[in-house]
Order: sequence, then structure tokens, then C-alpha cells
Amino acid sequence: MRIVKILILGLTPLILLTCLVTGCKKKYAVESAAIDSLISKNQKAMDYLKIDLITINQRKMEMDSQIAVLVQLKPDSSSIEFAMNLERYKGIFKIYTRFIANYDVVFNKIRFNERQLSGLKNSLMDNKISGYDFKLALAKETEKVNISLADAEAVGHKIYQLEPDYQRLSAYFDPLVLEAIKKYPELKP
Repeated sequence: MRIVKILILGLTPLILLTCLVTGCKKKYAVESAAIDSLISKNQKAMDYLKIDLITINQRKMEMDSQIAVLVQLKPDSSSIEFAMNLERYKGIFKIYTRFIANYDVVFNKIRFNERQLSGLKNSLMDNKISGYDFKLALAKETEKVNISLADAEAVGHKIYQLEPDYQRLSAYFDPLVLEAIKKYPELKP
């Protein structure tokens, strides 16, 4: 009988502790899943920005100098292809310029969201935030992550889409620019 009492008294705290720990995990499973979903969305936003900024900047500078030469050329009036390609090249240049200008802002927003989501999850797990405050914070973070995702997609996704056009147009204009500079050295940027 004494052994049964000792076993019961010894095992009861262990069972209660196990129930308490697993109960807390289950208690915040839905909330934790909501935060994890936002973390995943935020990571997707960061993936849109995984573009070599140095390469894009070098391309932008190269395009800038090429466009300066190309706009001074007077191609045949029948060269519709040249004019269309030049307009497309200028459009790519503008998008590259916009990407470089907005990269830091979008990148920093995404990093800030990461820290906020991590802090929110920690506060939740440590019982440092009430249910009401959690819902408010989650709504605010959801809005921020969605905005960052849209911004990153708008800025980064276009770079990926433009890659084939950039390659084609760069190959089209490189020899024209070199030929023009040989013929008219004053065009050299």
C-alpha cells in the first residue's frame, strides 16, 4: 500500500507537468499556425528579392550609356524594329532603375516583418500577450506582410520576367553601339 502511495504521489506531478506542457502547445496551435503562415508568406516576399543587386546595377549603368549613344543614332526611317527595340530597352532600363531605388525599402520592410512575427510568436508562447491584443497584432502583421509581398512581387518578379528580353536586346544593341562609337568617337560616353 505504501508503495502504491509513493508511486501515485511521485507520478502525479510528472503526469500533471506533461499535460500542462502539451496542453500549452495545443492551446496555441491555431495561433502559432497563423504566425507560421505569415512567416512563410514573408519568406516568399524575400524570395522575390533574391536577385543579384550588383549585376542589376551594372546592367543599368551599361544600358544608360548604350541608350545615350542609341538615341543619337539616326537609323533608317524604315527601321521600325530598331525603334521598337529601343523603346523596350528604355522600358527595361526604367524597371531596373525602379528595382534599385526600391530594393532597400522593400528588403527592410520584409526584415522588420520577420522580427515582428518572431516577437509575436515568442510573446504568444510565453503568455505575454492577451488574446485580444494578439488578434490586433496578428491583423496588423497580416496587413504588413501582404503589402510587403505585393511590393516584392511587383519589384522583383518583373526582373525575372524581363531577363529574356534583356538578353535579346543587349545582344541586339551591343554591336550597334560598338559600331557607332567606332564611326563617331564623340558618341563614346
